[in-house]
Amino acid sequence: MSSVIPKYFKVTQIKSTIALPFKKKNAMKTLGLTRRLQTVYHKITPQEAGQIAIVKELVKVELSPIKKSRRKMRMERKSDPGFTIISKRR
Repeated sequence: MSSVIPKYFKVTQIKSTIALPFKKKNAMKTLGLTRRLQTVYHKITPQEAGQIAIVKELVKVELSPIKKSRRKMRMERKSDPGFTIISKRR
């Protein structure tokens, strides 16, 4: 049985940082989160876990075996156009 070991935290900001203490705002900046529904990947380390623990009410954390680039995440969000071009007529 092959089990995939997660190597990354997938961190998504779900709440705003408006009117929060400086420590929490700074932790969000350190994690690279600047707006709601933004997602970033971080290696699993004690330092990253500590930063996430500071803002645990503001983020959703998942474990991921791979790190996705911004481009790959965007391509996954794109909808199917509903048609496929098989060949061009000339």
